[in-house]
Amino acid sequence: MNLVFLGDSLMHENGEDTYPQTGWPQGIKKYLKDGIGILDFAENGRSTKSFLHEGIFEKALESVRPGDVCFISFGHNDEKIQDSTRYTDPFTSFEKNLCYMSNELCSKSSKVVLLSPVSRLKYDADGNLLHTHGDYPKAIMEIAKKTKRSFVDLEKLTYDDLSSHTRKENEKHYMILKPGEFENYPQGKEDTTHLRVEGADWVCSLLVPELKKIDELKDVFR
Repeated sequence: MNLVFLGDSLMHENGEDTYPQTGWPQGIKKYLKDGIGILDFAENGRSTKSFLHEGIFEKALESVRPGDVCFISFGHNDEKIQDSTRYTDPFTSFEKNLCYMSNELCSKSSKVVLLSPVSRLKYDADGNLLHTHGDYPKAIMEIAKKTKRSFVDLEKLTYDDLSSHTRKENEKHYMILKPGEFENYPQGKEDTTHLRVEGADWVCSLLVPELKKIDELKDVFR
């Protein structure tokens, strides 16, 4: 059995050249039972629209086998209304794209889990953590209900946990780097979207207990 990941940069497997940036599925390996493999098709900057149009989904679909578990998480780039190559409306084209991918994967006797996107670390002028994903988490939840797919509200899980900690405590999860701290980023970085190693571990520590509640995944995790 393989876990198959379809999504954007938050799920993309990073290498040494982008360290410490880390896709959260890289943190899930330590939770898996022996014999469970990982296929990561997530790509940086992709929305449901570009993921389909560029043929990435077809490549993933060809690799899926009966019994595999497919995790789909989009939203960060579907939100980019100024970019016609990526933008989708949450309750029309976004829903259509997610339903298509979900149905195609299930037609190959795989299991599908829909996930809302990880929360960004964005605060307003008063220091309140912001919801930045608009209607996309709600749309994903509604799609899961309509299609009877498993769903985990990863946006809520991460938002709620971030809200219970200070900004300084939360910054260790994201690509907020000091100049000279990491060889790949000599000028430092102020990125409140993407995760570092600690962030991938953090997301999985919140997500895995929820996944264990899904009957279809009882043989996946330790």
